[in-house]
Amino acid sequence: MMVCADKATAVKMYDKVQIYWQEKLADLRRKLQTTTDDERLALENQIAEMETIDMAVIVSQSANEIEDLRKKGVDIEPHRCRIVNEGLDETFKDPKSNLRLVFVCAIWITSFDVPTCSTIYLDKPMRNHTLMQTIARVNRVALGKAAGLIVDYVGVFRDLQKALSIYATPSDSSNTDGIVKDKQKLVAEFITIKV
Repeated sequence: MMVCADKATAVKMYDKVQIYWQEKLADLRRKLQTTTDDERLALENQIAEMETIDMAVIVSQSANEIEDLRKKGVDIEPHRCRIVNEGLDETFKDPKSNLRLVFVCAIWITSFDVPTCSTIYLDKPMRNHTLMQTIARVNRVALGKAAGLIVDYVGVFRDLQKALSIYATPSDSSNTDGIVKDKQKLVAEFITIKV
């Protein structure tokens, strides 16, 4: 789940990812032409997986959004059609679904439970309750999921200690100091996790 600052940014980020996704696929297909037999199967599997992954923009509807967003250089219409017609919330919750990446700005960051959601990319300033709810999207337990990952692009974790102290119970409020850990130690720990 990519959490963006606003609707226009969500659509722009989706468009940008689509461009780079297709470039990566084209690069893999080129490599496939010159690869050895040992590497061929791995490349074919990576290409097949990338070709099946679906992505969507999920944003709430507002009056005049088509024109307002067009002025910002984005086209919301195809995304709005998907949101209205496809039941994307249930699709995203289905662990067998190909919908694997969603671009949101407000909707789905609170009170939307998807246990299989394993990574959240934060590109939106948040504090307190909204921050706690948003990062909780990846802490759900699911079969085959060993951990959740939060990628913070805007430095919201500087507000995490304060949010934890607000929402921690008195008995565990003294234990909030060790919540944000050194990234290198976490990466080493994450690599050793057996699924």
